[in-house]
Amino acid sequence: MKTEFYESDPFSPQKAALLLSIDTDYRFEKGEEVVIAEGGKSVKVRVLDVRVRIDSGVMSREVLGLKL
Repeated sequence: MKTEFYESDPFSPQKAALLLSIDTDYRFEKGEEVVIAEGGKSVKVRVLDVRVRIDSGVMSREVLGLKL
């Protein structure tokens, strides 16, 4: 499933900057900590919200994460 990780505003669950876009079937859950490493840099985020979208029969999701 197409999964996009967004940085979340720390005071409200609104998406900000896109951190990563991947295709995975892993089930992300609120409270999990994920390390995203790209280009020699890494960022650790805590999952705040997972939003699923179905558009014309295609499922995708957005994961909102708070930088730690």
